[in-house]
Amino acid sequence: MHAKPRLPLLSFIKNLKGFAWRIYNKTFISSSHPYALCRMEVIKFYEFDGRIKLKVDTFEDLWTVQRLTFANDIVKSQSMRRFRASDSDVGELKEVVVAVRVEKTELDRNAQHLRVMGKIVEGRPLDYVRLNSYHTINIGVGDILELTKSSWPNYLRKIVGEAVSSTRRPRLGIIVIDDEKALPAYLLGYGIEFLDHIYSRLSKRMKPKDFDDAQKKYFRKIIEVSESMDTGVVVLAGPGFTKDNISKFISESGLSGKLTKRMIFESTSSAEKPGVYELIKSGSLSSLLSRERLRSEFQNLEEFLSGLVSGKSHYGIPGVEESIDNYEARIVLVNDSVLGVPEIQRLLEMAERMGVRIEVFSSSDEAGVRLHAFKDVASV
Repeated sequence: MHAKPRLPLLSFIKNLKGFAWRIYNKTFISSSHPYALCRMEVIKFYEFDGRIKLKVDTFEDLWTVQRLTFANDIVKSQSMRRFRASDSDVGELKEVVVAVRVEKTELDRNAQHLRVMGKIVEGRPLDYVRLNSYHTINIGVGDILELTKSSWPNYLRKIVGEAVSSTRRPRLGIIVIDDEKALPAYLLGYGIEFLDHIYSRLSKRMKPKDFDDAQKKYFRKIIEVSESMDTGVVVLAGPGFTKDNISKFISESGLSGKLTKRMIFESTSSAEKPGVYELIKSGSLSSLLSRERLRSEFQNLEEFLSGLVSGKSHYGIPGVEESIDNYEARIVLVNDSVLGVPEIQRLLEMAERMGVRIEVFSSSDEAGVRLHAFKDVASV
């Protein structure tokens, strides 16, 4: 097989379908559009020294930056640092621009921040920065950062490309329901975010009128939550007839005009988390999910598991390396949690040289969790 030529990252991003290049003219998708979804903005790529300057628009972008950032990379951004005139001084916080050599990253969903920890290698103003001292940069939505890497292999370029492309792709809302409870969830770029349960408080011991009133109240609450979901499409799914009863209630209440344009009704065997994953893996939503990373992960995983039976699939670094070396691998599946491991990087570089496609899984998704059981890397 011939090795894939390496495209410069700037050319790669410029040629992405549907990506509005926004280096000089800040072009944004209007948030009023029902399918609008802000994405990470690439401000500039300094190809000669491997630096990329990014603007973070959403929490998903923070997750993407964490996937791209490995030990020994350099991250530069504005930060706050406590300056003390003397050892006994309490000190005061000063705004600085610092660059740290990365040792560790932590994604805090509650604070909506990415913490990047390491030793300072550069900073200004010099009065407030001590080189080689430890510092944590807190990166949040709206912040600009600069990430410097020794190299940008194609699988990392693909992660950047996916983050900045398809700006009009909807975020999918899902509510799995039965007669006792409903579980809303978002399908996001970094996986599934589950919201709080909605409980019906229904009982068969209720009088018919009380039962009917409580059921309508339950339905109204589900409709209220679905209307508040920041998404273009909401899928209502579950076992039994509850979803059908809600559909009937919407029609009889005169609400169908606006709601039916964004609601899809499907069946699942559960009204809990397994029902959400069942829905994503099913073919019934293929028109909506065919471009979603999560569905792709499940498809690739199923192909890998099927190949284990016939001996076509391999897992673990030695097994995948052998399959690549023997020209048996078409696709390498790898969890994002191990992208910074030197042995994995060497394996992926080998795969790229041999023209093997690389698919990066989110380690927090069900597919990524299952891949972890196969040592986080596999080939098909």
